[in-house]
Amino acid sequence: MFIYKIENGEMPRTAFSLINKLPVALELLILKCENLGMTKIIALAFFLLSATAIMAQSSPLRLEIPAPSGSDPFNYVTAGENGVLVFYPTINETGKDSVSWSFLMADNQLKESWHNLMPLHKDATYLKSLSGKEAIYLLFHDTKTKEDSNIFVFMVVPRLKAIIEYRNIIPAKAEVVDFEISHAFVYIGFNNRKGQPGIVGFSLITGEKRNYSITTEKDALLLDIAIDTTRNDIFATYKIQYSSTKNHLFVNQYNSPGALVKTFDFSGQNEKKNFNSAQYIPFGDGQGLVAGTYGFNISNTRRQYDYYDYYYNNYYNSYYSPYYSRQSEYDANEDKTPVSDGYFTAKVDSGVAQNVKYYNFSKFNNAFKYITNPNALKKPKAPKRNDKEASEESFDGEENEKTLNLRLTTHEISSNNKEFVIVSEAYSPEYHTNTQMSYDYYGRAFPTSYQIFDGFRYSHAFVAGFDSSGNMVWNNGMEMRDILTKYLNRKLNCLFEDDETVMYYNANNKVAFKTIKGSSVIENTSYTPLAPKRGTDQPLEEYLGTIQYWYGDYFIATGYQSIRNNFLESSKRNVFYLSKMAFR
Repeated sequence: MFIYKIENGEMPRTAFSLINKLPVALELLILKCENLGMTKIIALAFFLLSATAIMAQSSPLRLEIPAPSGSDPFNYVTAGENGVLVFYPTINETGKDSVSWSFLMADNQLKESWHNLMPLHKDATYLKSLSGKEAIYLLFHDTKTKEDSNIFVFMVVPRLKAIIEYRNIIPAKAEVVDFEISHAFVYIGFNNRKGQPGIVGFSLITGEKRNYSITTEKDALLLDIAIDTTRNDIFATYKIQYSSTKNHLFVNQYNSPGALVKTFDFSGQNEKKNFNSAQYIPFGDGQGLVAGTYGFNISNTRRQYDYYDYYYNNYYNSYYSPYYSRQSEYDANEDKTPVSDGYFTAKVDSGVAQNVKYYNFSKFNNAFKYITNPNALKKPKAPKRNDKEASEESFDGEENEKTLNLRLTTHEISSNNKEFVIVSEAYSPEYHTNTQMSYDYYGRAFPTSYQIFDGFRYSHAFVAGFDSSGNMVWNNGMEMRDILTKYLNRKLNCLFEDDETVMYYNANNKVAFKTIKGSSVIENTSYTPLAPKRGTDQPLEEYLGTIQYWYGDYFIATGYQSIRNNFLESSKRNVFYLSKMAFR
């Protein structure tokens, strides 16, 4: 097992020796990284999964790791036929304020291939992974360290049992927004509460560092970074929040050395529609598409608007992290999660930014079949007639649309057959009322009631396909039933073949799947149970279930389970599981 630490680009000779011994495919991966740059365009070369085929799964292989209640989360990244990497913080201290992270590589039969421990500061958090044919890149951010490094990038080479660590730094109070790699250069975008957003880039080979300034405007928020790997241009999508009810969207284009080439200012923006998420997809030759989610700004408050707290209160965890967001206590009155009402798109054509197009969810096919939360259908209150400011901020004409106020977890945009597919999952907080008897000074009884947060209820997902001009070609949805959890994560995935799409997710120890063809439904939602490790196992509780494509005919399902088995000496166990499933 090889472990190397590289700070500010100073790589040990032994690490250079290792890289020199890598096969040509991996050497090209490190030096060019061409297959990692445009992660916003994920061409999924998958076979069609019909309902009949899914039901014909073979018995899965299953790996279980003990996971006591309240333990730190497990993370995993698939590596094709090379297996799957599982990593998580342990309770082992390695020094002052440091803990060991366990990195376990399992082969494609879910048998341990190798295992190692890496020390990290106790406040280091895993954020995102990028996978290539031969290597996996992991990004960690330490928000509390006082050292000269708070960004850690691990390059894991499964076949060579090697881990190389790179260190760098972003502003101390900054929050990471996005992470990309292209041509052996790492790009990390961040927002900064006490300063301006920016992008830091550094070479994995030489350590050269580059800074990309976004804007000098106050209250600017970076939403996304994207790389055109052919031309090595960098794109930063950001918005400026002028007030609680007005914002504006821009995309900056930079050349590789960091010089600003152009700023795209899209026309037709309704600044009272808040841009909650946005991703830019570069096509090359001055072509591109920006798309994401928006919501109506209907607040008439005159109090000072804290754009940073409103944006990051829950957006940072729910949108950016693909794995989990813990919520031990919840108060709806303090929830400033941005709510959404639809998708938007805007094209860049021959280097010129075009109009923004808005697509309200209420106009989607069968939208109200999926939306079950009555609060999502409430209309904003009409302003008082004598309140001029409120009147100006009311809805009229085109603005008189449904305000659904949906809390969404939004996925990265994927592509299929020259169409771009946006997926988002809707959820809402759920409570129950508890009543108990209280007594006054004289001993007289009276009832008091209070609400207890039960968790977040997933309700449905909206899926829509757009052409390269940003026109919506089709839309559809999928109901997400009986999912109540205090742990948010992205559940739904899509498989494409030609013009058919299979939507699927893992929850409650079952895989749900639905086949659509554009706006038409080919197969309604069906369910198939996950096979247990032992036939006598009885799942009691499940959360943070996921399922994704792995390789060939195989998928990997993961999650946390409490399992009872009265035939074992220890009748109950809590585990993090990985289950290999074959669909033919």
